[in-house]
Amino acid sequence: MSFSLVPRSGSFIVLLVALASFGPLSMSIYTPVLPIVGASIGATPDDVKLTLTTYMLGFAAGQLFFGPLSDRFGRRPVLLVGLFLFALTSAGCALAGSIGQLLALRVLQGLSACAGSVISRALTRDTYEFSELPRVMSWISIGVNVAPAIAPLIGGHLGEWFGWQATFWALSVFAMTLFAIVALGVGETNKHRAASLNLLAFARGSGEMLRDRRFLGFALTMGFIFGINFGMAVGMPFILQDTLGFTPGTVGYLSLIGVAGFTLGGFANNRLIGRVRPTTIVQVAPLFHITGLTIVAILSIAGTLTWWSITVPFMICSFGSGMVVPNSNAGAVGLYPRLAGTASSLVGLAQMGMGALGTIAVAVTTGLGGYDRALPLVGEWIGCTTKACAIPMPLVLAQLPFAFAAFFAARLLRTAR
Repeated sequence: MSFSLVPRSGSFIVLLVALASFGPLSMSIYTPVLPIVGASIGATPDDVKLTLTTYMLGFAAGQLFFGPLSDRFGRRPVLLVGLFLFALTSAGCALAGSIGQLLALRVLQGLSACAGSVISRALTRDTYEFSELPRVMSWISIGVNVAPAIAPLIGGHLGEWFGWQATFWALSVFAMTLFAIVALGVGETNKHRAASLNLLAFARGSGEMLRDRRFLGFALTMGFIFGINFGMAVGMPFILQDTLGFTPGTVGYLSLIGVAGFTLGGFANNRLIGRVRPTTIVQVAPLFHITGLTIVAILSIAGTLTWWSITVPFMICSFGSGMVVPNSNAGAVGLYPRLAGTASSLVGLAQMGMGALGTIAVAVTTGLGGYDRALPLVGEWIGCTTKACAIPMPLVLAQLPFAFAAFFAARLLRTAR
């Protein structure tokens, strides 16, 4: 049996969304069950948080391989290898019996997961003209964020009904389904294959991109935004469950508030494209993140700690992300059509590297997982002496520098030549 997905068709875009979702999907389906993983395998909350960080470090490292490999050997075979390895490592995570095994397997899972994210961007650049990319990337980005937003609902209920291991079995099945679709229905799109896998050529191409202020502006801005998104993804479940008493399933539903913000931002971006330059949108959008985090700080200092005081400001941040991500993806990868895989790798490295730093920043400022240790730290800095202030403020202190860094990184686009 065989079939063919027509490039530029609706079904092809759905496939691109599914592939691009691998990174955030593997994060979001797992976050609602974080608090119950430790009890199952005898790990501390600190160690459990590290399973997210190690995943992102593996994902970031994989960016260095899959892009150049797809430039040399083609998108299709490299993608198939990545999907198969992801299915295997996801099954391994489900069978892990200790935190050490889970940490090691999460690194390998992240390494293989980046094949979908990297190659989906390269497939998009192979298939669409540069002028089409911002709008296409905007639709893909909406889909990419809707899928991981639904995933916590699935992950939360799977965790409640069958245990946290079920989330990894679901990821394994998802990967094998995509493996079958790509194997049977997707042809090769790379018409400019590199003559050889030349590390010197890769370094030379990467160096050219890293000297390009336009590329740096797009990649760094998006990277800092991912630091905020991933940091919030790590910190919010612990606040909502451990402090406010919500179940993993309810936390999954509350995550829809964030995806609503991103989706609205994506729709707003599509309305603005053609009227406002993408570079201008990228320069303005980080102000939404600064605003959202500032609101959390103000409410915390005022002594307000409820589900809406955390999730609604995060929705504002997500609105800004819905405008930054598609334009930055399109801008960075679109600049280098013959090296789309390499460009995609560097963009992904910025995303996941900054994402890992975002989770580390949250872990450090929260005292690695607890109000009891966070309160003295925050109190020392800003005189925060109430529970309502001491719990969310470490999250703000961790993420606000990323928001300002994104704002100033976007200034590179203003002076680019």
